[in-house]
Amino acid sequence: MSEREPGALRFLLIAQSLILAGCVASQPSKPGELRPLPEPKRFRSPVALSDLRRESSPSPARVGKIIYIGVYGGGTPPWEEARYFNPKDWPPYRNVRQEEELNEIAFQESLMHVLAIQIARFFPDSITLMIRGDSDVVADVVKYLYTPGDKIYLVGHSQGGAVIGQAVYELQKRGIPVQMMAQMEGFRSYVTVPSNVVQAFNFYVPSDFALCPGRDKLEAEAPASTQVSNEPITKPWGPFTGPCAEHRNIDSDPRVWKTILQYVIDSAAS
Repeated sequence: MSEREPGALRFLLIAQSLILAGCVASQPSKPGELRPLPEPKRFRSPVALSDLRRESSPSPARVGKIIYIGVYGGGTPPWEEARYFNPKDWPPYRNVRQEEELNEIAFQESLMHVLAIQIARFFPDSITLMIRGDSDVVADVVKYLYTPGDKIYLVGHSQGGAVIGQAVYELQKRGIPVQMMAQMEGFRSYVTVPSNVVQAFNFYVPSDFALCPGRDKLEAEAPASTQVSNEPITKPWGPFTGPCAEHRNIDSDPRVWKTILQYVIDSAAS
């Protein structure tokens, strides 16, 4: 081992410690107002979603369905510890319609929940899932639920953004197209987007220095087949304060979820 390697390792460990400390220090400004969510369900294989696949099976009159998956930031565990949450099943979400209510959910929980609610409302036969897991979990779930003709939409925040950035490569190997992937402050994500992705959004907070940096630029592997939009979000609106507040608050900002939702609506109809 060279003399430089231990020093580099120490630097990485210190950097990771600073990032963790920054994220821990970033807390909701109004913690008492956060609504408790149901505990995501543990699942060890995609077969746990067999009811979802059966319920969404296309009828002869309908070709294809929307598959929307949001991936939480923070820990991204393998199958042994993976969890999922189906927003359609949670009663408090079923009658949400007003923009004020949607923004409250984005503020208190995640804008990915808002997307799940809205996609389910516009497209009742869609599958909308939230996942806490790594790229193998996401790719395996998509493969299990996918039928040719379906349109896949993947969204991830922070480490969840990195997960979908890797999962689309796994799906490329399996011959599965992805209509859209959207990263919010993708932490240590791949820079290049593979050619099986039609549209990639990269939402990031412009900054000269950040403890929790997201990618500020994604590039298409094949620009002729993949459109990439790098979207700066200045001073994102959200509940957190502290060193990593903006990194976390981007998962609440209405500029993000409205852009994604409009693309889903437009592309699903085409």
